[in-house]
Amino acid sequence: MAGDIRKWRRKRKARKTARKRRKKRRRKMQNPTLLEVLDRKAENERLDIHTALPARVVSFNGHIATIELMITQRLSDGAVIELPPLVDVPVQFPRAGGFCFTVPVKAGDEGLAIFSERCIDGWYATGNKSVPLDARLHDYSDACFIPGICSQPKKIPDFFHGGASMQTDDGETFIRLSEGKIHIKGEVLHEGSSKQIGQHEQAGNWNQTQGNSESNGTISAAKVIGGGVDLENHTHPDSHGGNTGRPNK
Repeated sequence: MAGDIRKWRRKRKARKTARKRRKKRRRKMQNPTLLEVLDRKAENERLDIHTALPARVVSFNGHIATIELMITQRLSDGAVIELPPLVDVPVQFPRAGGFCFTVPVKAGDEGLAIFSERCIDGWYATGNKSVPLDARLHDYSDACFIPGICSQPKKIPDFFHGGASMQTDDGETFIRLSEGKIHIKGEVLHEGSSKQIGQHEQAGNWNQTQGNSESNGTISAAKVIGGGVDLENHTHPDSHGGNTGRPNK
């Protein structure tokens, strides 16, 4: 009960403070000074400068996305405006030198929308240096999307602190790099030739379905079966109608 009373008192105090501020602003605007007029003009211009906002993907086609901004716009009169989705938004992936790293961006994924200083339409359409095709500045129309920045409910649940990790969100499949070690969890499909320098240790079965095996060194095994015949325990028929003993070790 005491907690409810304290909350009510805080809300009442906040309402009184807001009313006083509104009255003060009205008195100033009834007979504003030149400095106050300039300050209000500068404030209104700042409200039209957009830098960056958290956003969520609505759709993605592999090149551009439709995104929705996760922070609404509040007007000076207190009204709240929910902005429409932004369309044809370029999505950022690490890419340089003929290499790229991509992830399958899906609807609902979170990230950061950044708004360019000038109109990017000419550059985006041609890839060449371009003069601004429109006079707009810091406008929602010139957004780019960086996936990955997320809210608390969507944070990575199994964050790996021991090195670099490329993984699924749940941490069930990963490639992790730590000092002197690469750890892979999950099925691995390799297309192409493979070369290894150093020792190879395997726990589990090994199955070759095609091709031949060759070795220029010594192969040691606890047990060898070839064509269904146990190398260690097999016998041969002798000239007397019986069998020979097992091979010598």
